[in-house]
Amino acid sequence: MLKPARRENHVKAPESWQEIAHGLWLKQQVEAALRPALGRVFGYHFAKSGALAAALAVPQCKVSHQFSVAPSTQVKADVYAEATAWPFAEQSLDAILSVMELEFSNDPHQILREFSYSLINDGTLVLVGLNPLAAHRCRALWPGQRKKYPWNARYFSCARVMDWLALLNFEVCAHHYLAPSMLQQRWLWLEQGMTKASQWLPQLGAGYMIVAKKRAYPLTLLPEKVAKRNLQPKLQTVPVANQTQTKEF
Repeated sequence: MLKPARRENHVKAPESWQEIAHGLWLKQQVEAALRPALGRVFGYHFAKSGALAAALAVPQCKVSHQFSVAPSTQVKADVYAEATAWPFAEQSLDAILSVMELEFSNDPHQILREFSYSLINDGTLVLVGLNPLAAHRCRALWPGQRKKYPWNARYFSCARVMDWLALLNFEVCAHHYLAPSMLQQRWLWLEQGMTKASQWLPQLGAGYMIVAKKRAYPLTLLPEKVAKRNLQPKLQTVPVANQTQTKEF
């Protein structure tokens, strides 16, 4: 049985990639995975949500106005706001990039609602999350590791997040796993083995990426209603002045 996504205890999100185990390498892997996806994003306003997304370099994105949003003033960002209460108007953004925000939020559903509210129709949402099936989660069994990043996060599977997006009328265009690693630098042979294993089992990757489009479906009449309307006779009334038939009194 799945646990509810909303939780009461708060876990502070990392403010930089250096706080995450093997973070700089993981940042490079995320940037490489984002290049083809963001290269096909166009529009006028592109928001990078969260401290980790704000630190990513995305020169391949063709959107003219790019800005970052972060909840903490300790992070260099253009706008400071909580992801659960965005200050942007409805349908004002063309694309949003979010990196590992759902895992550290008390209410990940509300974050997705805010993204859906701010995106235009056919706008693009790119999510990067932590994979609960990743091999590096075995390190959480070691003493003292559960309180460190990223093992202190709340992990959600890629399939579960895609179900949440479907409820908000998002169409998932692409999704795949990335960064196969044990998130350590001591034993290189172990990292090389993870890279080879990911060729057969990509689900072992440290994270995943989802590219989704916000869709707006127009309201249409049900087929039986349309058929019933077409069967009704088209009656035309004749003005009284034009009636020639005599009436008996």
